[in-house]
Amino acid sequence: MRKVGFDMDTELIIKLIEDGVLDFNKLILKNYKQLGINEAEAFVLIELNNQNKKGNTFLNPTKLVKNLSLSIDELLAVLDQLMKKGLIVIEMVINENGKEAEIFHMNKAISIILDYYKKMIENSMVNKSKKFGSPEEELVDLIETEFQKQLSPLEIEIIRKWVAEDHFELLDIKKALLDAIKANKFTLSYVDGILVKRRTSIKKAKEVTYKSEEAEALKTFFDSWQK
Repeated sequence: MRKVGFDMDTELIIKLIEDGVLDFNKLILKNYKQLGINEAEAFVLIELNNQNKKGNTFLNPTKLVKNLSLSIDELLAVLDQLMKKGLIVIEMVINENGKEAEIFHMNKAISIILDYYKKMIENSMVNKSKKFGSPEEELVDLIETEFQKQLSPLEIEIIRKWVAEDHFELLDIKKALLDAIKANKFTLSYVDGILVKRRTSIKKAKEVTYKSEEAEALKTFFDSWQK
């Protein structure tokens, strides 16, 4: 599969599929509903992937239909739907002989599956239902799970300070943690930087709003005084 205009996460998944670490066909079978496609469209994507692994990147309906329980007309209709949804993309490239040739890729399908799993992880982090004795205990458990390491006493003290002294909301801490993970920054100092930066931004926004309201009140006073 060719990497075209996708973020690093998507290109990493594409590389893992190319190297056989991840099974594209299983990903499609398990997630085709999240892609917004039916079973027939899923099996066509799988057959395209099988052809791609053999080096057949040219979209050949006659060759595809031999391994599918579809007529040629049904296959063409399915291909048309997949292209309209962007799950199959046809591109013109220059081949080894210096001539133009058409190839297909299914990177959009991979991108959608990746987004689906990201949302699943986000929801599990933000809405975690496990019972804890305190917010600090919940955060320690969550961070140790996501960072895949045991926190030091100093790191646990930072978490305690977030809750007891800085009075950050639990949901805000979880969101900052999620942003750190997305950025591949597995340190509490990075999370702390996000929290401080956001609080400063909110404070500045409130100050601007207050000054604007104050100026408007002063203007109204002088306008009435002049009359």
